[in-house]
Amino acid sequence: MRELARRAGVSQPFVSKLESAQLVPSLATLYALADALDVGPSTLLPPTGGSSTAGRESLHLTLADGTGVEHVELLAGGAGKVLQAYEFRLDDGEGDESWFQHSGEEFVYVVAGGLLSQRDGLDEIELAAGASFSIDPTVPHRWRALSGGATFLLVCSEHVR
Repeated sequence: MRELARRAGVSQPFVSKLESAQLVPSLATLYALADALDVGPSTLLPPTGGSSTAGRESLHLTLADGTGVEHVELLAGGAGKVLQAYEFRLDDGEGDESWFQHSGEEFVYVVAGGLLSQRDGLDEIELAAGASFSIDPTVPHRWRALSGGATFLLVCSEHVR
């Protein structure tokens, strides 16, 4: 447990709380743990059936560990699934602090508001409601809401390791 914590950049007590289901990790921590374990992030998530509005389970995640504010909902995917669908609801200026990088494919559709796509070493791209965008997720990337906030769908796949 200590080695996993060290490799993922979190504390051993944090990993212990995750293991005993006392907390849910942020999306950034989820990716760090998956990378430290050399598995895809979906391996660490329970499977979901689809949208919670259809009466099926979904999983709520946070942007930052310890905030308790849910901004990300895993609508479909999880362990044993190749495709993951997330809904992000961000307030003005909110977004990822960490850069993400992973195998597979990634597609974004902006439902409402405006979104800034930041990719390491590439130009930033502003997306308005109705816009969609595919990126190469092997390039470090992150998202930030523009003025007024943003709601967007992120659909990504993982290549089997």
